[in-house]
Amino acid sequence: MNEKILVIDDEESIRYTFNRFLVAKGYQVALAASYAEGLSRLKQGPFDLVISDICLDGHSGTDILKMVKDCAWNCPVILITGFPNLETAAEAVHFGAYDYLPKPVKQESLLRVTEKALRMKLLEDEKYRFQANLEAIFNSVSEGLVTVDQTLRVLEVNKAAEHICGLPRGLIGRILPQREPPCCGKCREALEQTLATGQAVEYYRQPCPGHSVSPQVVTLRATPLRDPQQEIRGAVLVLRDETRLAELERDLQACSRFHGLVGGSPAMQEVYRLIERLAEVPTTVLITGESGTGKELVAEALHAGGERKNGPFVKVNCAALTENLLESELFGHVR
Repeated sequence: MNEKILVIDDEESIRYTFNRFLVAKGYQVALAASYAEGLSRLKQGPFDLVISDICLDGHSGTDILKMVKDCAWNCPVILITGFPNLETAAEAVHFGAYDYLPKPVKQESLLRVTEKALRMKLLEDEKYRFQANLEAIFNSVSEGLVTVDQTLRVLEVNKAAEHICGLPRGLIGRILPQREPPCCGKCREALEQTLATGQAVEYYRQPCPGHSVSPQVVTLRATPLRDPQQEIRGAVLVLRDETRLAELERDLQACSRFHGLVGGSPAMQEVYRLIERLAEVPTTVLITGESGTGKELVAEALHAGGERKNGPFVKVNCAALTENLLESELFGHVR
């Protein structure tokens, strides 16, 4: 055994006796003869268990207990006293003592309570480690995660959900509220449907104002949480912010369409850039190419991007006209 136990008592005989009992069982034991020495030992810790007398040279063992609780140490405290009464027992339990033993403390009682207290600490340490690992995993994913029980009481909210949807961690332990406009309320709706039907519910690419200035696009999926007996005990909501992806798709679509021209290849992108550069230049442009390659569309694009886009755009099929008629159509004629 490697468990470390601190014994605080101003009676040397008790310290000696407790030390013998505990060391014989393989525990590591530290002794303190006063309240001040006990505090000093605690600060040098950590300890797995504290056994303290209630009466300590003007102080109380409950002061030791309060310090352990205030520092959030996972260290059970057993209080002992030579004057047991209901008031001191109630006070010890009120402040969170693991147990309360009256003097004289028998060896069997001491070892039994010590073993139980250390077993409880081991279970709590495992629970804290599990919770810490779960929280680290929960907050490491980029998707927002929200878990609720059957009554829509929030069990956990990760940082991504707070960033995407503005759901604060302060909601933990409370019923998921109805969101006010402009929120679409799809998160609660999906969770309600999942809890009612026991089936996964997904909303794909939903506009979501969230808490940001610019609108978001979010895909959300609610899935039931079941116990080993397959009974629904809650639901988990996964929020995926797809705003950037939606913007890239819109930009790609915009790049593949340019004033009636369609195409996203590098060659077409170069054509678009060339049209943009020429559109503002007041000059004559010769467009060449085989039949059906879109020469007329390029001419329309040049006109639509230039300063005279609000003026008329006149198309003349020169190949269909004779030379004299073409001259008359373009430059006019005198009878």
